[in-house]
Amino acid sequence: MKWTLLFLLVLNLGLGGYQYWVSQQQTADVTQGDITKFDNLQLSASQLKRLADSSEKTPVIKDSLATRCIRISGLTEGDSLPIVESRLKALEVASTKTTETVVLRRDYQVILGPFASVELARGELDRISAKGVESYVITSGDNKNALSLGVFSNEANSNRKLDELKSLDIAATTIIKEHTGSAISLIVDRESAALISDSTLQSILSSFETAEFSRFICN
Repeated sequence: MKWTLLFLLVLNLGLGGYQYWVSQQQTADVTQGDITKFDNLQLSASQLKRLADSSEKTPVIKDSLATRCIRISGLTEGDSLPIVESRLKALEVASTKTTETVVLRRDYQVILGPFASVELARGELDRISAKGVESYVITSGDNKNALSLGVFSNEANSNRKLDELKSLDIAATTIIKEHTGSAISLIVDRESAALISDSTLQSILSSFETAEFSRFICN
């Protein structure tokens, strides 16, 4: 009886040890399986190649300065223009001359009227002269038979004149006259513009008071 109980005890201990060993093996298998699944989530060699190819096809946004041209303005035909052209040519920077119409200045003329006839205009001239306001009758142009109460080089001065007249019960208005002329510029294309720095341009133009340059987005 004693040996039987001892045998059963050893048998139980052996069975328990076997079950423990089996449970450890299952845990190792599960862990290895998880690692295998994790590895499967990594990119394969072919996937990495396709990703690299797609990256090469993605357009790269270049520095905006690479898309800019240069405009050099304030040049005169017989003076600064040929000198600047020759200096740019010496640096192998190509340029193209352009001529355009620009506003050289604006005049702000304060007027009263126009009136239906020169007689009415002269009558109004006498009325405002009695208030100490100097004027004259405009005899031609779009504002014929109006009274001119002053011509100013800027809008601020014309507005002050309007306020002064308003205080005298004179309802005048301002018209703007633009004086235009031809302006010569040199245009440097984007390829050549990339070859010359702002400091070099400033050096080239430093001798000419009215000359200036700007970089702009090319068409």
